[in-house]
Amino acid sequence: MVLKVSEEKPLKCFEAEYKAKKFPSRIDRGIQAVEIEKIVGSVSRCLDFDREFSVKNKGSGQHIFSRMENIKRALEKGKSLPAVELYKMDDEYYVVDGHHRIAAAKGMGQKFIDAHVVEYLPSAKTSRGALIRKRTEFELKTGLQGIELSQKDDYDKLLSQIHQHKDYLEQRQEKELSLQETARDWFQTVYFPIIREIKKADLNFSEYLPHATLGDIYVYLCDEVNMFNARDGNYGVSVEEALEELGILTRATKLIFQDEGFKEKLLKLLSPCYYLKRCPFGLHCEM
Repeated sequence: MVLKVSEEKPLKCFEAEYKAKKFPSRIDRGIQAVEIEKIVGSVSRCLDFDREFSVKNKGSGQHIFSRMENIKRALEKGKSLPAVELYKMDDEYYVVDGHHRIAAAKGMGQKFIDAHVVEYLPSAKTSRGALIRKRTEFELKTGLQGIELSQKDDYDKLLSQIHQHKDYLEQRQEKELSLQETARDWFQTVYFPIIREIKKADLNFSEYLPHATLGDIYVYLCDEVNMFNARDGNYGVSVEEALEELGILTRATKLIFQDEGFKEKLLKLLSPCYYLKRCPFGLHCEM
């Protein structure tokens, strides 16, 4: 492995960021798979590596090279390495321990790394702080990560869907399930497949809603058709049927989406359900 020596911008220093933001509390988030690109700083070695975890100190290059070579060989052999230690603050991560493991993993093109995460939380008195705390609460309850929403109350809507999915699964499987088991199934069979179809729809969301996340679009669609307000106790049809119907509606509406506003486009995408009393995802709804 070639050791890169860099003079690019340094890692962020945790102490300076912490003093500036003054986040008042912290919570142990346990072991997580963390996206390496989100690791942007260090607690004690801000000056030794740059933002890409290339070496900055030429004098210590050989020592670091040896350590990173050993780590690389271990990774190539599939050996299990200890999780790195990270602090999380405002959706960014700072290294407490494991700089060389992160540098080696990044150099090998690895996208995620196992980490023990302690998250610092902002005050709930600000809207941004309240949103981060609500997201953290949602993640702790469900075990899910990576669902980004812009409105804190929308996490309650997703949690309500997961509870309804829990009732459905328990009736079908005739056994009790934990909320986190249910959340994993909901993510795999409901949320992620629909997010994939939203991407396929190619309606240029970024142009009309530049700050909206895919999660925001998902919640918006659910709100428009009361997606999980099932009628007569009928939970709905299979996800496969739901996605097929959404695909048909999406392709059909592309022909008439040329000169209209974004919301009008989405409403036309959904409009057949108002006549059919059905959601475009195939779930029977009360309209």
